[in-house]
Amino acid sequence: MESRGTLLLDGEGNPRTAVILVLVATALVVLSVGTFVALLAAGTGSPETLAAWVVGAFLVVKVPLLIMVWWLLGRRKEPVGGGGWTTRECGEILEYIQGQAEASVGREDAAARLAYFSREAWHVADAAADADKAAAVAAALRIDALAAEATKTT
Repeated sequence: MESRGTLLLDGEGNPRTAVILVLVATALVVLSVGTFVALLAAGTGSPETLAAWVVGAFLVVKVPLLIMVWWLLGRRKEPVGGGGWTTRECGEILEYIQGQAEASVGREDAAARLAYFSREAWHVADAAADADKAAAVAAALRIDALAAEATKTT
């Protein structure tokens, strides 16, 4: 089943940062220009205009922005045990760790670096979802093998 995106979310359910930033920037421009105009009107003898602008800006601009921020923050709840990565995220993390581990082979401090990457890979394996656990353990074992080889050569 293909997921379709919305204005604020892409097809995978991730927030569209550019769209959100444009909305916030637009809201800031509206607030700035409106406040300037309301202050001008209040200075010419119409303080009711300033009061109406403050109430209107609060209800029409600020409250919806706060609701959007609250919604974005509450969209994704992290599980109690940590991790909480999607399969794609877990794969990206493991790919990065493996790449760094492979790049460490042959360096002067390879054993220390590979020991660190091994710990990181095992942490990911511990926190990975059940569907990703096998791939994470396999990656951790590959890094362990590189670490063992580096320890032998030092």
